[in-house]
Amino acid sequence: MSKYKTTIMQVCIHREEANPVFGGGNTYVRVDDEAAGPFVVVEQLDDDIVKGTVRFEYEEFLAVTEAAKMLMHQMYIEKADMDNEV
Repeated sequence: MSKYKTTIMQVCIHREEANPVFGGGNTYVRVDDEAAGPFVVVEQLDDDIVKGTVRFEYEEFLAVTEAAKMLMHQMYIEKADMDNEV
C-alpha cells in the first residue's frame, strides 16, 4: 500500500470579492523546479498587464511574500532543495 503526502504547490492572492480561479487582478504564487532546485514563480494573467511585469498594491505584496515563504518552508520543498545540493 502506498503512503501519500500533501504539498501545496500554488497559492492564489486575490481581492476578497474576486473569484480565485477566474478573477481579474489575481496573483498566483507557485513553486517550480527545472532540475536546479525549487524556486518561486509569481504570475499575473490579466489581459492588460505587459508580459513579464507584475504589479502589486503594498498589502498584496506583503501577502505574496508570506505565501512564498509558506510554500518554500514546507517539509518536502525544503527536502527537495537539500537533495539538489548534493
